[in-house]
Amino acid sequence: MRNKAAALLLAIMTFACLASAQKYRIKYSVDEKDPISLENAIRLALENNYELLLTEQDVVISEQRLKEAKFLYLPEISFNAAATGYNLDSPIVLPDSLGLRYIAPAKDHDTDTLFYGLGVSATQYLYTGGRISSTVSMAKAGLKEAMSRYEAVKYSVIYQVKEAFFQQLFLQRQEALLQDMINRVEKYLQGKTYKQWERVLIQAERAKMKSRVNALKEELSSANLKLINVLNKELNSKVVISGDFDFNPINVDLAKATLWAMEFRPELKSALYKLEMDNISVKLSLARRYPNILLGIGYDRQGEDNINDENIQATLALKLPFGYDYGTQLKQKRAEQRQSNLKRAAIEDAIRSEVLEAYNNLMFWQEETAVRIATWDTINKELGNLNYNTLTKEEAIRVFYYYYEAGVDYLEGIKEHMLAIAKLELAVGQDIRE
Repeated sequence: MRNKAAALLLAIMTFACLASAQKYRIKYSVDEKDPISLENAIRLALENNYELLLTEQDVVISEQRLKEAKFLYLPEISFNAAATGYNLDSPIVLPDSLGLRYIAPAKDHDTDTLFYGLGVSATQYLYTGGRISSTVSMAKAGLKEAMSRYEAVKYSVIYQVKEAFFQQLFLQRQEALLQDMINRVEKYLQGKTYKQWERVLIQAERAKMKSRVNALKEELSSANLKLINVLNKELNSKVVISGDFDFNPINVDLAKATLWAMEFRPELKSALYKLEMDNISVKLSLARRYPNILLGIGYDRQGEDNINDENIQATLALKLPFGYDYGTQLKQKRAEQRQSNLKRAAIEDAIRSEVLEAYNNLMFWQEETAVRIATWDTINKELGNLNYNTLTKEEAIRVFYYYYEAGVDYLEGIKEHMLAIAKLELAVGQDIRE
């Protein structure tokens, strides 16, 4: 009953893992010219990420190992058919690979006459001291550990996509803001008369603005290349993205987030499954002290000119393995068990620290971004009421720079807040807004 419940639980976990993967693992196909949304960027990255594809194959390998382990419950069946030519002075027994048949010399034997044999045998382990059940349990734990590693890589890839995606959205909006500032400056300067030193000032400021535009284009190019690498697309691809770039504050309870992390973080699950595997290894080492009880059944027909001779046998055997390394193996496995316990405790501490750090970062940007947005709104309102005729040209240009710098701070606050949410979700191991 316990084995059935464990099998049902493993099946549910496997289905849940695959269902979670399929949330994004939809075959991505869209026109290269169409903008890519964040969700489609995640799907594309998960389809193409090299490390994720490797860990996915680890899951497949572990599934097959579990199937192989379950085969140990089945009897070992072998078929054998042979034709043997012989000229003997004394009886022989054919090797195991040739059927283990006994052949006796005969004075009237014609060397051209062959000895024929046809047989089938089955060997079933009736008792192994828990070795087979432990091997199956080890394979199940290995599968769960591989699935956890897959989940950890998947969450890491999703965060990398979000980081590159949000950075490019930020730079796109910064570029639009810079162009808006330049347009405002040119509109202000249009149709005015200048003193000689003012013309020098204007040329210098225009050169600065041009340098800012070029530097921003270079940043955009680097951000686009980073996104291409995350999506694992060809380096000569041009990725166009579109998505929301808004400030959406959220309420997060630190204690609840920490509990979620202890429950959902795949790294901790992987460490727990590794500890389970080490516990099973200790159990397997202890099981080597117990005997094997086997039941063997064989049916064989043989003869020279026909195979009318019939042999049937059934054997119940007890096999007690003996090894000099019982003690050393057990000490090794117990040491590995203690190592896994220490690693699990270290991972728990690291996860708590990551959650706390991500939470503090989110709280900071949630408050800071609200202040920056209020400042940006105030500056826009003041600019709308500003009488530029009361300012010198140098003061007016400085005002436009203040407008641009406040806008960059406002956009950076939104980007960092979005990244802070993504970091906390990575630290918790699930979407904290669900």
